[in-house]
Amino acid sequence: MKKNKGRKFEDKIRKTIASGALWFDKGDLKTDNYLIECKYTDKKSYRIKQKTIFKIWNEAFESNKFPKIIIAIPRNEKELFILNCNIEVIKK
Repeated sequence: MKKNKGRKFEDKIRKTIASGALWFDKGDLKTDNYLIECKYTDKKSYRIKQKTIFKIWNEAFESNKFPKIIIAIPRNEKELFILNCNIEVIKK
């Protein structure tokens, strides 16, 4: 059930071939400048692990694009919170 809701969310924002499962077509969504990973959860929170960030980062730069992640969390039955996050490195 959870995967179906995630796929419906991806479909709303234009999915790529096999949703990034193919070695030559990474990410869930591409623009001219960004490779975007889409995540959906029914839970009240979503944890982004370092491993996920590194995966998105590496796939984006292999595609000569900037990495981005979009996370959808339901607010209620008719509304979603959408977090649209760029991934950047800031040197200390």
